[in-house]
Amino acid sequence: MGSLNDLARYTLEMLRPPILQSVSDWADQNRILVSESSSEPGRWRTDRAPYQREIMDSFTQPGVWQIVIMASAQVGKTELELNMMGRGIDVDPGPMLFIQPTDAFAEDFSKRRVAPMIRACAALQRKVYDAKSRDAGNTITMKTFPGGSVAFTGANSPTELAGRPVRYVFMDEIDRFPASAGTEGDPLELAERRTETFRHNRKIVKTSTPTVKGASKIERAYMTGTQEEWHTQCPHCQQYHYIRFEQIHFDKEEYKDENGEKNYHVRNVRWVCPTCQRETGEYDVKRSPAKWVSKNPQALEAGVRSFRLNAFMSPWSDWKDICRSFLKAQNDPELLKVFVNTILGETWEVRDRSGVPEKLYARRESYDADVPKGVLVLTMGVDTQDNRLEYEVVGWDREEQSWGISRGIIPGRADSKGVWDEIDALLDREWRLENGMALRIGATFVDSGGHFTQDVYRQCAIRYRNGRRIFPIKGEGGEGKEYVRMMKKDNGKYSSPRLIIGVDGGKESIMSASGVTEVGPRYMHFPNDYRCGYDMEFFKGLISERMVIHRRGGQAVTAWEKVYERNEPLDCRNYARAAYRYFRWNFNRVEATLNGTYESQPVTKAEAAKKKHKHVVSNGITV
Repeated sequence: MGSLNDLARYTLEMLRPPILQSVSDWADQNRILVSESSSEPGRWRTDRAPYQREIMDSFTQPGVWQIVIMASAQVGKTELELNMMGRGIDVDPGPMLFIQPTDAFAEDFSKRRVAPMIRACAALQRKVYDAKSRDAGNTITMKTFPGGSVAFTGANSPTELAGRPVRYVFMDEIDRFPASAGTEGDPLELAERRTETFRHNRKIVKTSTPTVKGASKIERAYMTGTQEEWHTQCPHCQQYHYIRFEQIHFDKEEYKDENGEKNYHVRNVRWVCPTCQRETGEYDVKRSPAKWVSKNPQALEAGVRSFRLNAFMSPWSDWKDICRSFLKAQNDPELLKVFVNTILGETWEVRDRSGVPEKLYARRESYDADVPKGVLVLTMGVDTQDNRLEYEVVGWDREEQSWGISRGIIPGRADSKGVWDEIDALLDREWRLENGMALRIGATFVDSGGHFTQDVYRQCAIRYRNGRRIFPIKGEGGEGKEYVRMMKKDNGKYSSPRLIIGVDGGKESIMSASGVTEVGPRYMHFPNDYRCGYDMEFFKGLISERMVIHRRGGQAVTAWEKVYERNEPLDCRNYARAAYRYFRWNFNRVEATLNGTYESQPVTKAEAAKKKHKHVVSNGITV
């Protein structure tokens, strides 16, 4: 009897015409935020972030078929998509497609964001088929309801993207989409083609934080729309402006935290109105009148509304935290790029920030020892070629100031015992400081690409089992890759930790650091002793590539191209830098040891007898 009643109810729901209700009204009436996915659980209130109302309600605006949201993190853009989807399921159902960058993201999103929303929302719970039933209408990747269904998929799945027609398409974080879904082409175009059957009432929603200027998909989509910005009224002159970071002033105080790392106290953050130049604090700015202002209103005739937001408008962001994030990121291009994209909601502009090989060669300096004062950690990067290994040993301080120590070429193939004997000699070497102490290489990353992958795996595993920090790595190109991450675990014969390096981000940071001209954070030092190997060929190889934007299959993509054929010095420096960035070095202990102020814990006679040296400390220090 119950199933017949359910069938009758679902049939009536399908026949009932949609009611006239905006997305914001639907959300205020029905949406419940849960602690699993929200920092503010409870009933949804559009007034909590007033800028959300116009974005959501454009979903039901006659004539508008595409909504684009280019925004920073912490402004709730994904929640807006969920509200649009929820209103569609409840009020005006139809076939839907929700696309995330990958299948794994799509499944995680369905489990962590969508399922809790449905459970907490009575209007959706009674319509989406019960996941506990044997009916396959409700799975992780498919939710079925009267009058339609919603499929969750990754932009890397050509089958789903080119499948049956859909009326609603939601695309989340499109700047993280691959350039092609398999071999089928641009995933955005594939998804849009699926709406052709519903041209009279389709809705396509695209959201993302932007990435690189000229290659950002969300920026390109934003520019085709109305280009609306959320403008705040100045309490003093009553003029409206989009708040930009350069208009934010603040007071700061630098200090060292318990780990000796540079940190900041930020106080008195205020917005300076570009019209009257008067200052207003965060509290008053966020409570001032605000409105959407369109820079391209004629795009409304084409049915495309686009919106732009940054974190300064968000009720969930703290301006002091934003300023602290900038101060920590300002000298690190990787962090600064993330700040610009995810906090400011702006694209990162690719510019040639590299130094000039001749100038770097000319500023070589004399070291007072193998390892000059200031170095706290040594790392080594090894590049594998068919007939040789190339290496560089690099010294680092806690602020990524670097000192080239030694670079060279080891003739021979990677399957030859002789080349690994020379690697062992480098690993065993004690690199002397002026005060008589010595450092050993703390970590080594070895390129395992090319024709000798298994040989590199085997040789690194042998040494790793003997207590050395030497790891095989593979380089991975592409925008937005994590700099260093573990490969999937391999339980093979030559098992040891293996790592993947996001080489493009590392190259960009190295090029930027090579352009730093003042001694201090990220400055590059090089020795003028010819025995260390830093000749003109090294510097040409270090500045051997540049980032460019190419068109591939109609898509703009970033790529690194050679400006000098021999790029091994750049690769070696990249691997050495990755080794430095991957580990949590105990800089305080290292510095205290080198200064002679570190007091080691008492050891037993048995423990002392096992030590080769008079005093051995972690991080590769030998005294």
